[in-house]
Amino acid sequence: MLGTLTAGLFFVLLIWGNLVAGMHAGMACPDWPLCQGNVLPPLRLDVWMEFLHRVLAALATLLLVLLTRQRLASYRGWQRAVPILALALVALEIGLGAVVVLLELPVQPTTIHFMIALAVFLLVLYLAANDGSNPAPVSFSGYAAALFCITLLVFSQASLGAYLRHSAAGLACPDFPTCRGEWIPRYWDAPTITNLSHRLLGLGTLGSVFLLYLASLLDRRLKERRPQFFSLAVLVAVQICVGIATVRSGLSYPITSLHLALTLTIIGFSLRLWLAQREPSGLT
Repeated sequence: MLGTLTAGLFFVLLIWGNLVAGMHAGMACPDWPLCQGNVLPPLRLDVWMEFLHRVLAALATLLLVLLTRQRLASYRGWQRAVPILALALVALEIGLGAVVVLLELPVQPTTIHFMIALAVFLLVLYLAANDGSNPAPVSFSGYAAALFCITLLVFSQASLGAYLRHSAAGLACPDFPTCRGEWIPRYWDAPTITNLSHRLLGLGTLGSVFLLYLASLLDRRLKERRPQFFSLAVLVAVQICVGIATVRSGLSYPITSLHLALTLTIIGFSLRLWLAQREPSGLT
């Protein structure tokens, strides 16, 4: 129960942070750890969006501390490093969050801030999925390796998307599937390359998941996983459609937040499928 609650709160925290960025409210609290020089800031929407973002982060950290205490008591061997790493990354995240505010949201620290948050979310999902009573062996070969690579692929795409957004380059290619009306742009700059790389990673993820589903149709060992692989493929396809809508809406922040919510769902789903493996060469 504690693991599920912690994972859910980190999910909400990431979405809330995306909304804060979309509303350009990240500097509504220009100081840290106070907000507008007060413990309780003035009643203004952008200020309270950022303030509640900090409150959610504090609550999520508290739950993670409690969950870490539980898992350290039940985990053995290398697994004990997972909750410790999660807490260490949260401490780094808090420090980096202060830097982001005090240095007025520079692009690189802001992107790293998101990447660390996403890594913590993955670790929390692991803690939620494994209470230590019957831990599944971890495999990096066979079909399990494919699922692990898909998880990393989505992580990379999400990180690149965060860089796009925080560098104000999200509309360097304002149309889809072309870029500024051209299939192969005549003018290549960093925002254009980043945009096209983000799109190619999305197509690569869709192709990888489709091949995995195709493998489940051909390999009897994957028969029980077939519906889950199909669901994963559908999620990725829907994610691409929402990504197109994000571009065509001019980066509307509700659609962008939905885009991130689907990303987190895909990452969580692929991670759970990876952890569900029982043999190095396949899945149950």
